[in-house]
Amino acid sequence: MKTYKVIYSKVAIGDIDEVVEYIAGIYRKESGLRYKNRIQAQLDSLAFCADALPFSRHKMVKLIHPEAKTLSIMNRRWTVVFHIDGKFVLVDRIIPSKLIKG
Repeated sequence: MKTYKVIYSKVAIGDIDEVVEYIAGIYRKESGLRYKNRIQAQLDSLAFCADALPFSRHKMVKLIHPEAKTLSIMNRRWTVVFHIDGKFVLVDRIIPSKLIKG
């Protein structure tokens, strides 16, 4: 089993910040930060499981990266779009799951 280093694109970091801001706006800042920690914990699991996930067949995902894979997180509310590059798993985007269509 391979182990990868998980890194985030600038766009993915912006996506996470938007999610935190949204949650903090509805509840409290602390809730947004806890949500961010939960997201990062699930993203860190890609270091071990990225190989096991299949390549995506969704057109929108393939526009982000032609060899993209996806992972649903946070009770399937968010979809992580990532790809493997050598020893790294690069998280490209974090998007609402409802935006992904066949």
